[in-house]
Amino acid sequence: MVKNKQRAARVEIEMIHRRTFLSGSGGALVVAVLGGLISTPAEAANGNIVTGQALRSVNAFRKANGRGALQSDSALGRAALEHSLSMARSGRLNHSRFQARLRNHGIRGAAAENVARGQPNVASVVASWQGSRGHRRNMLGNFSRAGVAVARDPASGNRPFWTMILAR
Repeated sequence: MVKNKQRAARVEIEMIHRRTFLSGSGGALVVAVLGGLISTPAEAANGNIVTGQALRSVNAFRKANGRGALQSDSALGRAALEHSLSMARSGRLNHSRFQARLRNHGIRGAAAENVARGQPNVASVVASWQGSRGHRRNMLGNFSRAGVAVARDPASGNRPFWTMILAR
């Protein structure tokens, strides 16, 4: 029983390597992130965009690596939230319909996406992405805007599903 509790208490850290896409000109990077755990049970998926928290961490990382700061973009945040909700509902990490999601939110140009599952807060998901070569490359890429979102669903054990979209 103790072993099961310990296993349940551990945060599952799984990420899918990012993919970079080009789709026209322009673009945006949005980071929508929910800091902390949601403790209220819900019947449906819920999510949040907390761009400010994520950009503080990401921009500090970019500055330390000689890169310029990212600006918040609400369209990227909405696209990230849409994807986090979709992953939370299905319980699976993926990059499904990335280009279509961007187009649906009016986003054009070069863009990249990082996804993750299980990290309990903004700091831990940003640290996870920093430690992954592909995700790190995205975060330090030639982008000017960002959005990050997180979502949970009881159907997938209320684990947090994170999406970061970066764009020019």
